[in-house]
Amino acid sequence: MKTSFYWQATNIGLLLLIAFLWASAFGAMKIAVIETGPISLAATRSSIAALILLFILRLKGPIAWSILWRHFPQFLVVGGLGSALPFVLIPWAELRIESSLVALLMSVGPIATIAGAWAFGLERHISKRRIFGILIGLSGTCLILAKGFSAIGQGYVIAQLVAVFASLCYVSGNLMVRKLSDIPPLTISALAISLAAILLWPLALLIEAPNPSSWSPLSWQMVVWLGVMPTALAFSIRYYLIARAGASFTSYVGYLIPAMAMIIGATALGEAITSDKIIALGLILIGLLFAQTQKQSKS
Repeated sequence: MKTSFYWQATNIGLLLLIAFLWASAFGAMKIAVIETGPISLAATRSSIAALILLFILRLKGPIAWSILWRHFPQFLVVGGLGSALPFVLIPWAELRIESSLVALLMSVGPIATIAGAWAFGLERHISKRRIFGILIGLSGTCLILAKGFSAIGQGYVIAQLVAVFASLCYVSGNLMVRKLSDIPPLTISALAISLAAILLWPLALLIEAPNPSSWSPLSWQMVVWLGVMPTALAFSIRYYLIARAGASFTSYVGYLIPAMAMIIGATALGEAITSDKIIALGLILIGLLFAQTQKQSKS
């Protein structure tokens, strides 16, 4: 009994740690992007994370680079569309709207993943209960978007739609990963993030011409935090937790990130926790609960 308690407590602790690390990314990007620019921030973050993941992968044995070339179209989706593009779009949106708002809008991702898995034949059946959950969750996202349409002159609409699109980019990468099920998850992450860095640096140099020596110590701290903690470390812990406690338990992280991002945004950045954010968060969490029940019951 004692062993079981500590086992469960460790699992919960790891889940909370992953949620915190991923939630903290929104605030870190909000701070750093002002000086770095969104593309340079994404390129530097990807490079730091790639080096760490490749190092961890190398400790396990020789890196099978041939996997990248053998499945290049799939890795282009995972590393390009599913990593590089949202790494740029999210900080771009945060130049215009609050980080907590971006986190709320991106919580449409888990719901879209469920719908996308069914639409692309990765899941055979989708129940009425799950459809109901998807609709509830999307209503929360629509509530947030409504604020943007009421303030078109402030550029909220485009920034919010970009945040939603970034979430859908993540979804596309996640769905493609399911088709690479014969490849170890750590290998997929290391190679995909490496490809993202390769794709991003030419664009950063061409469009933003970054000067990292001019970045403030605070911006550098945020960039390093993004590369090490929410990207490399969080992904590594996630795969460990999946092996330890299962994918269903690990999926609960999607419930925690929006709330934690709101708390971080309020305490660290002074962002307001408004009634529309709270209502939207409630709808999204209820929607996720209904939409994921079927999956979890079968795990």
